[in-house]
Order: sequence, then structure tokens, then C-alpha cells
Amino acid sequence: MFWLFAALAVGGALMCITRRSPVASALWLVQTLFSLAAIFVLLDAQFIAALQVMVYAGAIMVLFLFVIMLLNLGRGSATDMRGWTGRLVALALGLLLVTELWVLVRSPLASPLQLP
Repeated sequence: MFWLFAALAVGGALMCITRRSPVASALWLVQTLFSLAAIFVLLDAQFIAALQVMVYAGAIMVLFLFVIMLLNLGRGSATDMRGWTGRLVALALGLLLVTELWVLVRSPLASPLQLP
């Protein structure tokens, strides 16, 4: 599970820095932050994962998107994610996100540590 979420985080970070559209980059950053939150859940740090989602993926990204749209930087290249290939990638990533959420909900949480 760790390697799956680590690959999603690295892939999302790479997509974040290679997109020409600032809005697309911000959305890829959100995906990266959610993957990092999933890694925190695997490390039995649910509070840190909740903070990661609420503070960074929530509040900070809303602020980023507000600034991007205020500065009118939303137009990227015309070939950024258009056509059937873009839709296919979006569908695959959406299914991957739903699968990730399903696995997180269905997986049993780690048992509490036994102190000596």
C-alpha cells in the first residue's frame, strides 16, 4: 500500500510541475497532498492526515486557486488536457482515486501499539 501511495504522490508532483496551466498544476498538487495524507494514515498518524487534508489540501489550495483566478492565469496551452486522451487520463485517475478511497475505508486500521 505504501508504494502505491508513494507512486501516486511522486506522479502527482511530477504532473504538478510539468503542467502549463496553473489551475491544472494546483489540482495535481491537491492530488499529491491527498496521497501524502494516505501515507500518514498508513503510518497510524490519522490526526496528521486530517490536518494535511484540511489545512493544505483545503485552505491553502483554496487560497492558491483564488490568487490564480484573481491574476487571470487560468489559460494554459490548448493541448494541456484536451481531446479523448485527456478524458481517458481523467477517467483513469478518477477510478484510481475512487479505488484509493475504497481501500482506505475498507482496510483495517493498525492495532494500537503495546507498551512494555
